[in-house]
Amino acid sequence: MGSNLKNRKVIITGAGDGIGRALALAFAKEGALVAVCARSQDRLDSLSGEIEGAGHLFISADLGKVDGVKAFHESVMQQLGQVDVLINNVGAILKLVNFFELTDQDWEDSFQINLMSAVRLTRLCIPSLKQSTCARIINISSIAAASPQEVFPQYSAMKAGLSNFTVSLAQTLAPDKILVNSISPGPVWSKSWEDEAKAQCNGSSMEQTKKEIMEQTGKTIPLNRMGMPEDLTGLALFLASEQSAWITATNFNVDGGLTRNPF
Repeated sequence: MGSNLKNRKVIITGAGDGIGRALALAFAKEGALVAVCARSQDRLDSLSGEIEGAGHLFISADLGKVDGVKAFHESVMQQLGQVDVLINNVGAILKLVNFFELTDQDWEDSFQINLMSAVRLTRLCIPSLKQSTCARIINISSIAAASPQEVFPQYSAMKAGLSNFTVSLAQTLAPDKILVNSISPGPVWSKSWEDEAKAQCNGSSMEQTKKEIMEQTGKTIPLNRMGMPEDLTGLALFLASEQSAWITATNFNVDGGLTRNPF
């Protein structure tokens, strides 16, 4: 990957684990200055002990709340003074249930964390992004946006909103040369899968249950395995770089061929 990410200032939300953590490590390795947030301070501390380079920001914040978004943005701007790349990664399924088991509050919670967190933080970052010579916004959506299943309809609906927001915003910001794209992961091992494995243990070891889930899920995917968070980093680095200068308003599925969509 090119070195044009060196010293670029990159915001990554939801970096406590999974995809966000992998993105933070990858961007730092390329020489970028990253500002990350998560609700868990312990996970941020763990990330800070592993990440390469100096000058990174690790901020505890709940982006499901208006004040949490504002406080996170203010802290980043006070300490970094500039944003070149915004990666709206934070999101959560919250409940692995079907429609009849969801309350109004469940839908509201999903709306706030999976869609409005990105809307609010993007709005706040745009003035700074307009000053960047290579401004990028990357929204982490999901293949569930275009291929919803019976379970977690609240999550699929909000990710569909995020994907549509991406395309609309890209058109709005095109005159300012701010490129806006989204990445839609397929089944990528993350905390929600860890939680599912714990629920299924039933006397078996966690590692054995995890192996079984990964094998069963992998059988449904042409590349015959589940994704790992690191499978998304190469594309994200490319989209954040100068090499992506003629790409905007586009969604990229990263799912091992699961969706099989030629368009």
